[in-house]
Amino acid sequence: MHRSPQSVGYGIRSDRGEAALARIHRLSTAGLPVSERLPFWRDVFAKVQEPLVLEAEPDSFDGVLTRFSDGELEILSVKSTPLRSRNDAKSGCGERRFSLQLVHSGRCHLKHAGAEIVAEPGDLVVVDARKPYELTFKRPVHGLVLPLPLARFGDHTQLLERLAGQPINHNRGPAFVLSGFIRSAWDHLVERDEEEWPHSATEVIWDLLASVLQEDRASDCARSRTDALRCKATELVDHRLFDPEFRTAAIAQELGVSARYLQRVFAEAGTTPARFLLARRLDAVATRLRSGDSPPRITDVALDCGFSDLSYFSRAFRLRFGISARSYRTGSQTARRAS
Repeated sequence: MHRSPQSVGYGIRSDRGEAALARIHRLSTAGLPVSERLPFWRDVFAKVQEPLVLEAEPDSFDGVLTRFSDGELEILSVKSTPLRSRNDAKSGCGERRFSLQLVHSGRCHLKHAGAEIVAEPGDLVVVDARKPYELTFKRPVHGLVLPLPLARFGDHTQLLERLAGQPINHNRGPAFVLSGFIRSAWDHLVERDEEEWPHSATEVIWDLLASVLQEDRASDCARSRTDALRCKATELVDHRLFDPEFRTAAIAQELGVSARYLQRVFAEAGTTPARFLLARRLDAVATRLRSGDSPPRITDVALDCGFSDLSYFSRAFRLRFGISARSYRTGSQTARRAS
């Protein structure tokens, strides 16, 4: 007998009375046959967020999505087994929307808006829906997503665009308080389903976020040069991506800065020029292995994408994607035939 996915919707008490109950809606793959869980998860995200391509092991996938709303405030809680999600949006296209993403538990690898970071519990990241996005984690992760209402934060649009993909330092100041408050409020007021959600909690979240943005605006001038240089470096990498002789020293030379300063610029984004270049090349290989009707030769693709050492390429590909390039190609071809 076919089972339905677990779905629960209800309200919790609010200090503003019955007419203003905070709403919670929860969806889980637990009630579905294993083979239907990943397709169901894809359908769910097609409805609640911008279009995302979701890749996971279908035989072991499991996920729970909880949606909490209280007036302007909406929080999406996403618990999932290992997953890779990405959008293929062209930078600057589509509706302007921002969200604040918070790692509640687990560890994930995020590439967004030209930056690449490893996000850990407590980390806060601004996401711009109009810029390329890729999130990967190899162990279960619990994340919280807060869509940002432009009615409140429209004046911060340019700053939010510049912050996209950059880790917000949550070890001090208002960011530290904001990260801890959201995580604590979620655990005590939502997960337990037994506490009252005070309207003041919503206002505290918005006030703290405004303080975070004001603090970042104050130091924005100091970062503008490094941000601009990193953008130029990213454009240069994409232009020379398939040149096997193109390395960190060449990037620094063409930008007219020292290799040491270039390393510092990329360190602020949580990576290095070499790692960034390697990731871009591996992504290019993966894209080619996913495309086309006939299976491409892995050696040809690797060489075309700037890899002159095939042993190094094989190790790097497995480290980044968790499987060999051959298995990745086979899985992509199988998925296309099935669809």
